[in-house]
Parts: sequence; structure tokens; C-alpha cells
Amino acid sequence: MTAFETVLPDAACPLVLGDHIRAGNHGYLNLPRTQGDARAILGAKLAASHWRHRVLQKLLASAEVQAAAGALRADKLVDNLIELNLYLDRTQRQRLEALLPDRSSLGRVLAHQGLRLPDAPEHHQLAGPDVDLKIEVNRSSSWPFGKWRQLAAFAEYQFDGDLVRYRGLELQPGDVLLANVNLDGNSVYTSLSEPKGYCPHAAVFAILKADGKRFPAVVETYEKGLRAVPLNVFLNARYVAYAEVYRHHALRPEHGEQVGAAAHDAIAQARGYNFYTCDPDPEYVSCTSLAQVVYQRLGLPRIASVSSIGHPGIQENLKRLGYHEFDPFFAPVDFLLNPDFRCVGWVDNNQFPRLLARELVEVGFRRLFERGQLDTRKMPLAHHINHWGIRHMRRRTPLGQIISKVMGFDHLNLPRGPDPMLAIISPVEADLGRAVRRLVPLVNRYLDGRETFELDAMLANPEIQAAIDATVRLRWL
Repeated sequence: MTAFETVLPDAACPLVLGDHIRAGNHGYLNLPRTQGDARAILGAKLAASHWRHRVLQKLLASAEVQAAAGALRADKLVDNLIELNLYLDRTQRQRLEALLPDRSSLGRVLAHQGLRLPDAPEHHQLAGPDVDLKIEVNRSSSWPFGKWRQLAAFAEYQFDGDLVRYRGLELQPGDVLLANVNLDGNSVYTSLSEPKGYCPHAAVFAILKADGKRFPAVVETYEKGLRAVPLNVFLNARYVAYAEVYRHHALRPEHGEQVGAAAHDAIAQARGYNFYTCDPDPEYVSCTSLAQVVYQRLGLPRIASVSSIGHPGIQENLKRLGYHEFDPFFAPVDFLLNPDFRCVGWVDNNQFPRLLARELVEVGFRRLFERGQLDTRKMPLAHHINHWGIRHMRRRTPLGQIISKVMGFDHLNLPRGPDPMLAIISPVEADLGRAVRRLVPLVNRYLDGRETFELDAMLANPEIQAAIDATVRLRWL
């Protein structure tokens, strides 16, 4: 049993659960993280997400029964849903709309989910922008900040001085977002370090100023360097499954101007992604070293790294790919365990089965890397093609220049790191992504009817372990 599960309330009477929901959420938020057991904290995170999902099911079902009897307390339902802070999928929103004929009440719930109800304009500012952009996780887009800032809608948030109220959060410039992004297979890199990885991605919240307006943004690394993504785009259900917000104790709302300026400068200076997570060069950044760059521009001390790549089998296989930087290794979990940071909230986009399937695939991938022996001769064809093209781009050959024009990479924005490792990332992500999607039906069957969830209990299930081994297979390991 995880530490979080011991404080979970009984959800038997969902429409009178206000205090219990509050207690459950506060129990998770206040869970000790500093220098704690990363694996146990991950288990609590998953248990909490599963619990919210179950409470939401009970809230809606009970409300429908009470509505049929003419006894529904709509105000209680609204308050409980806002307190629960869980995104509703399309079907659940349709059920809620049938329960809440009052459009302002419905609009209030949707606003806390980042959704505008057209005929409830009094909640539009809290809901944030009603615009999405074609920006994909870790992929290039045609929407740099200089372009999307021209859309005034991306400045339409509820500001409270230098704070932004959005998705049940009070976001402050400089906050670090630890995110499970919606790119199946994205944990290739972070699954190999210890302590246990918590999520595959970290980013920094900033308020960027332009043309007299303030634009809340998430500054993050992507395949070609560093960019700013509109806050509502980053936190929407298409982009992330789940994210938590961590705040440095030395940062205050009044540091917002400095954070914004540092973020602007970092984006302008960055050339590419960096596989060497502790490299201080601001021109090549990893998702974690980005926070180092921004914070050090503010005069804050360097953030300590506690992670490393220590397993002998993993080290040996990475060496075959030309990678030798094992200790220290700066991973997203280092923010969670750092005493200078505290968790101040989360965004849960109600995608628990997908979130869990990714964890299972990560377990299988790490096990392969620990026990297998990497054979570069058996690498997929895509790896050899990628490696060939990267070498040409690095050397700036005539053929490399043609490849650069087609791919959008050149000798400057190619990631810093060993070329064999860079060449295998996208094929492995594709393989692991397929494994995630194959495991989702099994995860759904396992979860069906379960009131509580324990990660360790699931991993101890022989059927689950057999499914992981059968599904996560790489012929070159």
C-alpha cells in the first residue's frame, strides 16, 4: 500500500464527498517528496490518478440517479468536480451537460478544464484561450513565439498580479512542469537512470511580453532546440496526459519579469538539444538543463543532480552507442527530490490507462537494456539511414546540405551527443509507441472494476510480466 492510498476516502456517497475529495487531493499534494523514494512517489501518483478517475465515475453515476429522482444538488456536483480537478472526456462532458441545465454552472466547470462554453462568457477568462495550434510533442512546427504572439487570444487568461490562474492551478513564472507528454515511447532516455524515473519531460513556465501584452507560455526543449508553447496548448489533453508543477522556494511572483527575460534569451541563444544533461553550455540544452540556464540567469545557485546511470549492463550498452556520461545525470525526478522545490499542483487529463501502459513499457525497455547485449549490426534499417544522414550533415557535404534542407536539421541544430545514439532514438520511440498501444487493452482489462490501484501489485502479476516481455521486444538487444 502506498503512502497516498492510506488517506484515500471512501467514495461510496460521491455527492457528499467535498471534504473527502479535498482530503484526498491534499494528502497527495502534501506527500513528502524531498529526498524520498522516487518509486514509491511514482506509485502514489498513479494511485491518485486512478482514484480521481474512480471518484469521477461515481460522481456522475450518482448525480444521474439523483437527477432522475428530482433530488440533484447541482451546486454540490459543481463544487465536487472543481475540487476533484480531473479533466472530463467528451462523453463525460455530454453527461454533465444533461445534468446541468444552468449554462453558467456548466460553464464554470468547463472553465476549470480550460474549455469555454460560448454562452457563459463570464467564465471565459478563467477558461483561457479557445484556440489550439498544430504543435506536436518534440516535433518542429510553424508556430514560433514570434508568430503565435500575433494571436491576441493567447493573452486571454485570468491574471492575479504576476500569477496566472488556469486548470485549477496558480502558476508562477519559473515554475517547473514535470510532464508525461503524449508521445508514446518518449521515455527512452529517462528510463535508464536511477532513482526511478518519474516522467520523461521537464519544462519551465514563463510569461513572455510582446506588443504590450502578456503571453503565458511553457518553454521547453524539442527536437531542434528550445521553444515557447502557449500554456493552453501545452496543458491540453492532446499534448499531455499528466503534469505536475514544482516551485523553487527562492522564486517569488515579482521575479516574473526576470524569468520572462531569461526565457527570451535562452530561446534566442539555444541552437539544439543536448543529450549531455549536465553540460553547462546554454547553446545546447536538455529538458532539465533548461531550468539551470533560466535560474542561473536569475542568480540562483545550480540545481543539484542526484540521478545517475549506474547499472553495468545499461552502461555497457550505452557505450556501444558512444555515450559515456553516466554520473551525474540530471533527470526530471531530481526536481521532485530536491529540497528547494515543492509540488504546488497538477493537471490530470484523465488518460490513466495510457499513462500506465507507458510505465509498463518503460519497465520492459529498461529490463532489455539491463540484460541484453546491444548489437549494432542488428539495428533497424531506419537507424542506419539516420546515422548515414547525420554524418553527412555534420560534415556539411553537398549531400548533407540537401538532407538538411529536407529534414530541417543542419550541423548547428543537430543535437549534441553521439551520432549512433541520436540515430536510434526515433526508431526506438516508434517501436515502444507500438508496444504501448498494444498493452492498453490489457491495462483496461486489469483495471476494470478495481477500486484502488497499486503499481507494485500490478507488476507482481505474472500475466502482466509475461505481457510486458512478449510485447516489448527489440531484436538488437
